[in-house]
Amino acid sequence: MQKKHDKIAIKTATRTSKYPTAPTKDRWASDVIVDLLHAYDLPHASLNPGASYRGLHDSIVNYGQNRPTMMLCQHEETAVQVAHGYAKASGKPMVAILHNLVGLLHANMAIYYAYIDRAPVFIVGATGPMDETKRRPRIDWIHTAQGQGEAVRQYTKWDYQPHTIDGVPESFARAYGVMMTQPQGPVYMIYDAWLQEQKLDHPIALPPPHAVKVPARIGPDPAALVKAADMIAAAEHPVVIAEYTGRDHEAFDALVKLAETAGIAVYDINSRLNFPSRHPLNASLSKDAFREADLVLCLDARDWEKPTTELVSTTREVKSVVPDGAKWIEIGFGDLELSSWALDYQRMNHADLRVMADTTLAIPMLTELLAARIAKDRRLAAKVKARSAAIAAKTKARWKKWETEAREDWDASPITLPRLATEVWNAIKGEDWVLTAGTLEEWTRKLWNFDRPYRHPGRSLGTATQFGISLGVALANREQKRLVVDLQPDGDLMFDAGALWVAAKHRIPMLVVMYNNRAYYNDWEHQIRMAKLRGTPVERAHIGMDMSDPDPDFGKLAQSMGWYGEGPIDDPKKVAAALKRAIARVKAGQPALLDTITQKR
Repeated sequence: MQKKHDKIAIKTATRTSKYPTAPTKDRWASDVIVDLLHAYDLPHASLNPGASYRGLHDSIVNYGQNRPTMMLCQHEETAVQVAHGYAKASGKPMVAILHNLVGLLHANMAIYYAYIDRAPVFIVGATGPMDETKRRPRIDWIHTAQGQGEAVRQYTKWDYQPHTIDGVPESFARAYGVMMTQPQGPVYMIYDAWLQEQKLDHPIALPPPHAVKVPARIGPDPAALVKAADMIAAAEHPVVIAEYTGRDHEAFDALVKLAETAGIAVYDINSRLNFPSRHPLNASLSKDAFREADLVLCLDARDWEKPTTELVSTTREVKSVVPDGAKWIEIGFGDLELSSWALDYQRMNHADLRVMADTTLAIPMLTELLAARIAKDRRLAAKVKARSAAIAAKTKARWKKWETEAREDWDASPITLPRLATEVWNAIKGEDWVLTAGTLEEWTRKLWNFDRPYRHPGRSLGTATQFGISLGVALANREQKRLVVDLQPDGDLMFDAGALWVAAKHRIPMLVVMYNNRAYYNDWEHQIRMAKLRGTPVERAHIGMDMSDPDPDFGKLAQSMGWYGEGPIDDPKKVAAALKRAIARVKAGQPALLDTITQKR
């Protein structure tokens, strides 16, 4: 095993470093952690440097020959977000390393978002030394906590702090398995600073290479699935809601087959790309399909309520659009991801049938059951055919309507969102492209053709998350040389503008097109609603929301970080040529940013 490691290390050093080092005579405790990072094939490590893991840092750089590849970030949130985006896009984890207690606290929000977005992130932290006699005056004391993992225990799948180097391999293996078991999520492993820096005085056995790293998937109860097939076959207007099925790319195609087999409309919530956007059975972005539904099938969906209700935002009144008496089926992980702290589990779905299962397994099995029924029942086959045609006609009409709406104020300045979405689509549709998180208020989903599961890893999350996650998405697609596009809100980028440097430093080519409305307009809209409700001046709603006077110059900001940058561009007629120039730079390996000025909505 050691000989294999040496071969890999030498090869990696030749590729990634100008300064290869000879193997050292001594071995150190932190080398064991590197052995595990190699054994579990974790390719990259995003980090902001810190002395608490200086032992591990040296081991990665020298003993591990910079494998996993170290990716310097300017903030710990960015480090976790890069790993989050990489996991969403690739389905594989990478490492984020955090400096002690303070680095962990910096990264808190990013860890929480990785948790609620089911992203497997292997987070490595450090602490102490826990041995008080080894602590440096003041600094090691203020960076050490009793039970450091408690700070993120409510929104990680597991945390652990081994007390001896002998406890590191087993806990590492357990952490990896917990992280990768569905529903996936981040784990936090804490390594004592003094422990890392000790010489190894005895061999440390790694987990056996033949051992299974991740348990098998959860399969459905066959009897429950038969009942689900019966209910779907009996329905006149069934609708599917899909939220996380597309986390596994094979489920993307499986859902298409299910929909086509049974003639079911599909509403894609877009936490991952679950269904082709231009498929005739795609009923997303409209609640009309639910108004006549007599059965709703929720596949790996927490957010079943938003697509099936209408909200009066000012009064918070929620009203269902699904007819009374409709049947509900839920297939997914249900209460396996129930937290007693964060309320991300959302409202309880009082379904008529609840099936605990991985949808990657359940969807093909359900399709087979329905196909067998349809093959034996001519009336059912005729119903499915007629229903598919009716859904397709409505879908086609909806596409036509969106295309007409997109032409409204076509030449307006600032640029309308559908015009910008159209210009970017025209520029990239001949490429092998990927859209990161932002969808320009869903105009990309209305106008673009998301035909493959990797085209989009899922919708954006909260402010201050999109750019870091987009970096991870671009990293995951770098080897395939795909054109990665980030439609980037201005307010989000201002949280961590230094993250632009990460893409230039680590040669991550990507195209950023700014969705720059010079405001935190989502919140501005809330203030407009409050003003109208209370009779206060709407003209004052912008206070504390606008990002003008001065206007950030994102083109120059990008240039200062090693990017190709243009803008601000507020004339829509100039966007196409600017995109052509920027894409040429991206194809040459340089990240590029266009600062386009858009309307508020």
